[in-house]
Amino acid sequence: MSTTVKVFIVLNLVLALACMWITMVQYATRENWKRRWNEDTTQLSEELKATNRLLAEESYHKTLSDTLNKTLETKVTDLQADLDKRDATLTEQKQEIQARDLQISKMQADATAMREDIATLTNTLEQTRQRNTELTHIAQVARAVAFQLNVKLAEVEDDYNNATTELQQRDEDIAKLTKDLKALQAQMAQVRDNHPDIWKEIIDEHASGAFIQGVVAAVRTNPQGQQDLVMVTIGKEEGIQEGMEFIIFRANQYVVKVRAERVINDMVACRVIPNTWNTAGAKIQQGDLAQNRL
Repeated sequence: MSTTVKVFIVLNLVLALACMWITMVQYATRENWKRRWNEDTTQLSEELKATNRLLAEESYHKTLSDTLNKTLETKVTDLQADLDKRDATLTEQKQEIQARDLQISKMQADATAMREDIATLTNTLEQTRQRNTELTHIAQVARAVAFQLNVKLAEVEDDYNNATTELQQRDEDIAKLTKDLKALQAQMAQVRDNHPDIWKEIIDEHASGAFIQGVVAAVRTNPQGQQDLVMVTIGKEEGIQEGMEFIIFRANQYVVKVRAERVINDMVACRVIPNTWNTAGAKIQQGDLAQNRL
């Protein structure tokens, strides 16, 4: 055999071994394409169904989301409108609060003014109470004086009969005094005719002799046993003023001087002037006269 033939034989053997090896490999690795197609088609169909199902679910969820979004947008719009409304209400409430603050400030000012008025009224009430206390004390004194005057009236009634008896004697004395008065008037006529200057002085002296006179109604003695307060039966109607001085006397006997301290309607409370007592030691008694020349 020639070399070429040997080469071809070897090549055929190699090719045959190669074909055998390829065939064995293909047999070992070959696959049933129909079965695989069916499996792949079934799997793809299931995946497609799952995908469609997921897509439907996603579409449903998207629809729900859109609906929910629209609902939320509507709620947001409503909430925004409600918020605007509440802002407007809040603004009105702030204005109302400011108005009420102004009203409260005014009420506080009024309350302060009322407190001041109450304090003033309290002071006035206290002064009124003190005045009522003084008037009560004076009223008690007046009641005591009235009681004593009633007693004195009974005594006066007892003395009335004696006075009636004395009246006749007084009438006789008056007749005598009338006779003397006529004589004095004749003498005064002569003075008026012969001495006009002296007559003018006499007239002036008589004009300045007008006086206010009252009766001692009550006398108070202090703890030291000294008479210090006198109630006299004259008041505002006679023109009495605080600080006026009166002379207390009994018949022709001088007793003491007093000074008016408080004037009531029909009485005046007088304080004794200590250094004006008489030298005979006479004391003030109810019924003594009190006189003040104008």
